[in-house]
Amino acid sequence: MKFSFNQIKISIPVILLFILIGQGLWITNMYQAYREQWALSVDKSIEKAILREGTSRHEQIGGWITFSPLANASDTSRYITRTLQSQDTSLQVKLDRYDPYSMDKLLQFMLKDDLPVNVSQLDSLFRLELSGHQFPLAKTRVDYIDLNTQEVLQSSNQNVALSAQWISTDVNPIDIFDTIGIRAHAKITSLPILAKMAFQLFFSFILTSICIFLLFAVVKTFFWREKVELMRQESINSMTHEFKRPISSAVAHIALIPYYLEKGDADKAILYSENTLLELNKLTLYTARIQRISSDVNTKLSLNKVPVYLPDFFDRVNEKYAEAPEKKIDLKIDLNTAFKHLTMDLLHMSNVIDNLIENAIKYSKDELSILINIEDVKEGLLIQVKDNGIGISKSEIPSVFKKYFRSGSGPYQPISGFGLGLTYCKLVVEEHGGSISVESELGIGSVFSVMLPIS
Repeated sequence: MKFSFNQIKISIPVILLFILIGQGLWITNMYQAYREQWALSVDKSIEKAILREGTSRHEQIGGWITFSPLANASDTSRYITRTLQSQDTSLQVKLDRYDPYSMDKLLQFMLKDDLPVNVSQLDSLFRLELSGHQFPLAKTRVDYIDLNTQEVLQSSNQNVALSAQWISTDVNPIDIFDTIGIRAHAKITSLPILAKMAFQLFFSFILTSICIFLLFAVVKTFFWREKVELMRQESINSMTHEFKRPISSAVAHIALIPYYLEKGDADKAILYSENTLLELNKLTLYTARIQRISSDVNTKLSLNKVPVYLPDFFDRVNEKYAEAPEKKIDLKIDLNTAFKHLTMDLLHMSNVIDNLIENAIKYSKDELSILINIEDVKEGLLIQVKDNGIGISKSEIPSVFKKYFRSGSGPYQPISGFGLGLTYCKLVVEEHGGSISVESELGIGSVFSVMLPIS
């Protein structure tokens, strides 16, 4: 299934949103699970604290409250009758055998008038029990409540306002007739819970990062493939356009040769034959350039270096471009060098100069001025091709020698080409042990500098 560019743009934030929501829900549920675990610790701690506080008060009065044993040990009914005896009182009550705290509640009932619950001591015992559960303790509060009126009779820390950070227990009835109860509160901040979740949070971060990385890797691969496909289509279109011009010219010239032969104008026939050969040679040059550079950027050229007489070399350049059919060209060549000969590959170096001049012609205004300056410098021979064309933006200058690069700057329509010409120039110059660079400004023009060593 092939996805469009717009579909990919829409799906990226949606997928990212789902990943973040999923991880957020997981972390939230884990946070709530830890908080519920602390809530269970609070419930167990207050239950034990109530038992210890009640036992402490019983011992404080001398432990004189006693209970009679079961009247019939073989009795298995749920509700049983027990006798409660104090110093001057004997009381029979029914107890729920299934309630493990029934005897303690009975004890609380007997003590509530003579020695009521000590909420301060109960709070201290509550905190002590919580510490045994490794509870990250901040503040606690214990309320002594009248269950008939729901009024808080006493509070260990009533000035403290409760908030969402507090964990509160249900009301624990502490006497046999459910007349008094205890509710405990413990404050816990988010930081201790998050600290306990450190490993899970780290794992979640790593997992989310991996998912996002893989997502962007897939998206990057998709865009890379789209870019390669566009480059392939542009290359095919440019190749077709470049091949079409010499082929069309060659066909037109060949069509005129029989006509002039019939008229007996051999000079014209020879002229058109030479023009046909020139166009076919240009087509061959295009093909060779594509084969060399498209196959491998690091292709080594097979150079045939010979001593070249520089005045003749640049005279031929001047003659070739003195009159261009496309535009009016003001071509000037300044040969300011003491060296008259340079060892180089004549064909490839001619192609380099031709390519720089043809680029100046392509990327120029209606009237074009080209200056080719050749001079001696410390590093060797410097050849500069200056023009007053449309120029290149600063952001594109680092990429002009890259394979398939096509400039998109300026208010001009895209110009046909392979994006291989300057790559070929760089390859040829470097094979000669030299270097090539460019300076340019939009709307002003460009200067291509070729530095060649003197041998």
